[in-house]
Amino acid sequence: WRLLAAISYQESHWNPRAVSRTGVKGMMMLTKATARAVGVTDRTNVEQSLRGGARYFLQLVEQVSPEIAPAERELFALAAYNMGPAHVEDARRLARMRGANPDVWADVEQQLPLLTKRAWHSRTRYGYARGYETASFVNRIRQYHRFLEHHDEEQNLFQIAQNATNAAALLPTRS
Repeated sequence: WRLLAAISYQESHWNPRAVSRTGVKGMMMLTKATARAVGVTDRTNVEQSLRGGARYFLQLVEQVSPEIAPAERELFALAAYNMGPAHVEDARRLARMRGANPDVWADVEQQLPLLTKRAWHSRTRYGYARGYETASFVNRIRQYHRFLEHHDEEQNLFQIAQNATNAAALLPTRS
C-alpha cells in the first residue's frame, strides 16, 4: 500500500478530484482509455481510482522485460506509468545505442532527457517524450515511498492519507 500511496501522492497529492491539463483524473490520474481498460467507470471515485491504478501498475510490472532484474522492474514500471511503456522502450534503445545497459535503471534514466531532443528522439520509434519529467516522477515516488516505509510506525500515515482525502473535498477541481 505504501508504493500505491506514494504514486497517488505524486499524481494527485491525494486529491480524488484532481484533473490535469491533459485530462487525466483522480487520485491515480488515469486517462479515459486506461480507466476503461482496468474497469474504472468513475475516475474521481477514490476506491475505483486506487484499485484501477494498482491494476494498471501491476500490468506494467508484468510487461517489463524479463531481462531486467526483479529489483529494478518497479522502476521501469513507474516510468511506464508516467510516459507509457513505448517511450520507456525507446529510452532502452537509446541506452543500447550509446553503449549503456538497457536493463539497468540508472543507465536508462540517463537516456530519458534525450527523448526531448530532436537529434535523439528522431532515432526512436515513438518520438518525443518529456523524459526529464519522467526521471523526476520516478525519483519523487522513490522518495515518498522511502518516507512512508520509515515513518509509518511513528506517525499513522494511513490516517494522514485518509484525512487528506477527506480534506480534498474542499480543494478546487484543477491541480
